Amino acid sequence: VPLGEEVARSLIPSDMCVEDARYILDYFRLSADKRMIFGGGSVYGGTDPADVVAKLRPNLEKVFPQLKGIAIDYAWSGNFALSFTRVPQMGRIGANTYFTHGCSGHGVTGFHLFGRILAEAIDGDATRFDFFEKLPWYPFPGGRMFRAQYSTLGSWWYMFRDAVGW
Repeated sequence: VPLGEEVARSLIPSDMCVEDARYILDYFRLSADKRMIFGGGSVYGGTDPADVVAKLRPNLEKVFPQLKGIAIDYAWSGNFALSFTRVPQMGRIGANTYFTHGCSGHGVTGFHLFGRILAEAIDGDATRFDFFEKLPWYPFPGGRMFRAQYSTLGSWWYMFRDAVGW
């Protein structure tokens, strides 16, 4: 639901996109019509939660207790592009095709910057793009058969660390 200007400014005065520092992070920002866009609590292994709202609401209400019980008009889930290093990969395919992927759950807060870096490279200034393109890329252990299971096990470990404050 639209929150209105006063409530929206009380929640995020800077009107910036925010993410926390946990491994299984939450991120949030305000939409143009002052709705709270709140995401996170990633699900590993390629499955969707049975109830997206039930998955997100506890963290939404922990971060913003003043939104307790608020109606949620839209909720969705989906896979995210996790890279082994959690650093996005940028590169070229041929002379005229540029790509970036692997934002590892940081797309809402970071991909506007990666889009700018791609645009700069396409426009002839590849200084920042070249830096990212040179970063090494490492495949997930386990290959195609076991990578989802290994990333799920790893996510459980990091969820535990987040829970105990490590």
